[in-house]
Amino acid sequence: MLLSILFACAGTPDAPVETPADAPAEAAVPEAPAGSARDIDIVTFAKDRDAGKVTVVVDVRTQKEWDAGHVPGAVHIPMDEIEGRLAELESFKAGDVYLICQSGGRSGRVAKTLAAQGYSAVNVDGGTGGWIDAGHPVE
Repeated sequence: MLLSILFACAGTPDAPVETPADAPAEAAVPEAPAGSARDIDIVTFAKDRDAGKVTVVVDVRTQKEWDAGHVPGAVHIPMDEIEGRLAELESFKAGDVYLICQSGGRSGRVAKTLAAQGYSAVNVDGGTGGWIDAGHPVE
């Protein structure tokens, strides 16, 4: 009985699939729009950084973690200070704000916070640990 219901719902296997006339055409995935958050991996982050596409990297780790080494050129704003220091990021609001922590968890949460404030936030999944593991330099 169950099989007959499944076959009835699925239709015939050779039947053509019809697309509604008003269905939108497929489009390329856009960059993160303002007010959004997305994740990228270390490889993509390194490529974007090398290509000059990364305007600002905000390291949200603690002072001790920052002092132990960070992505060159990053700005240090600890996670617990981010909301009180949004003015420091205002000039970057028109583009992507890249966020990094040790592995991607904290920076992911900060990305969502910034997105709620209208920023295009990009979380570097893998974080500074992944950056170092991939052989990239730290300051």
